[in-house]
Amino acid sequence: MIHYAAIGDSLTAGVGDLFGGGFVPKYGRWIQHSLNQQVVYDKIALSGATSSEILSVAEHDYRARAVLRNADIITITAGGNDMVDAAKVYAYDQNPEVFRQAVARSRNNIAGILGVIRQLKAGGGPYLVRAVDLYNPSPSLQEGNLWIRRFNSNLESLQDGYMRVANIFDAFQGRERELLAIDRFHPNGRGYAVIAEELNRQGYRPL
Repeated sequence: MIHYAAIGDSLTAGVGDLFGGGFVPKYGRWIQHSLNQQVVYDKIALSGATSSEILSVAEHDYRARAVLRNADIITITAGGNDMVDAAKVYAYDQNPEVFRQAVARSRNNIAGILGVIRQLKAGGGPYLVRAVDLYNPSPSLQEGNLWIRRFNSNLESLQDGYMRVANIFDAFQGRERELLAIDRFHPNGRGYAVIAEELNRQGYRPL
């Protein structure tokens, strides 16, 4: 049996996919199909949470730590709300420094989450971590594209033998109308299916 833990923000919660539960159950089915083993999953989902809030849960929440410790496969969605908050400030004062700070802070916090996972998994069996990068729900905003690409590049710099990044930015680009929910921000069921496919595409080493 494969234990899959999903930690993160509203994407992990599946906001926008009314009846399908988001990418987590969809990726669970991919895992089951690819590894030919039964999959059980736990969601640690905090809609609206920043990367620092998700790190705090990974560091201090007893249930979350138990779930992560027990997991063979872990997915992370974090940083999107940091960028949304930065965009709101930028709209007011047009200072790109807020994006630069949000990107650096998110990278540090996600590195912190990965550090917590490594600590919890020390001495255990093989496991893998998959992070989901950011798409741009408003591609007409060029400033947003620039900083989301920079965020994603920073996220990819954290890849190692255990952690890989699913490239959602390219998968969503030009398909926003098709893949976003009625709020034009979160994915719809089809969008979450694309996320699950991209996660599956990263493979299952070292399991």
